[in-house]
Amino acid sequence: MAKHIPRIYCADMEREPIELPEDCYLHISFILKLKPGAEVIVFNRESGEWSCIIDSVSRHSITVRKERLLQKHLPEQQKLGLAFCPIKPHNTGLIIEKCTELGVTDFWPIISKFTNSTFKFDKMKMIAKGAVEQCGRLDMPTLHREISFENFVNALPFDFLWISALERLRERSQSILDIDTSNRNCGFIVGPEGGFSEIERSRLLEATLPITLATNVLRSETAAIACIASAISKSV
Repeated sequence: MAKHIPRIYCADMEREPIELPEDCYLHISFILKLKPGAEVIVFNRESGEWSCIIDSVSRHSITVRKERLLQKHLPEQQKLGLAFCPIKPHNTGLIIEKCTELGVTDFWPIISKFTNSTFKFDKMKMIAKGAVEQCGRLDMPTLHREISFENFVNALPFDFLWISALERLRERSQSILDIDTSNRNCGFIVGPEGGFSEIERSRLLEATLPITLATNVLRSETAAIACIASAISKSV
């Protein structure tokens, strides 16, 4: 059986020895029980992915040294955004985890009329980091701070094609299968468990391209994953 070599995201890999993030200590020391001389994989978007050797381990610092380059840094890539309303923490975590694995570059938690949960930023950032380390990505997605629905829609990031999932307005929406999302930055907007209010739906009809995802009304987390999966299927 091939040995498991942990992948660790590290924002700063310029200076050597590289100091790993503090949150690695428990996992490396007590779960994996790695000692100096063991191999780990350390990566970020700018420096690429490197096989490294643990140099020292202490409660305050774990340092490693680069051995060989496994993958070069990433060039500029197509952006893939998701604006969604926070739902129950477990299900919000599912959105962050799975959509990170699928390649979302930007997450915007938006607060709509029927949003009934808050966005636990630090916890969701850790979930995104774990997903990046697990799936083989080199870059961390950007998690933006919570913003009201009105403020977000009034200032939609201009460099995205914005598409909103409006399952309850099928007669006024296109199927997602008919939208060309290849070779462009795309952003999807998904509502909360109770859907968008009538005023919010009207605003999205004005400001975005409305689409439907399925014949059934999907849960928020299912809709978010379906949007991103559809987008990447056209660019593979």
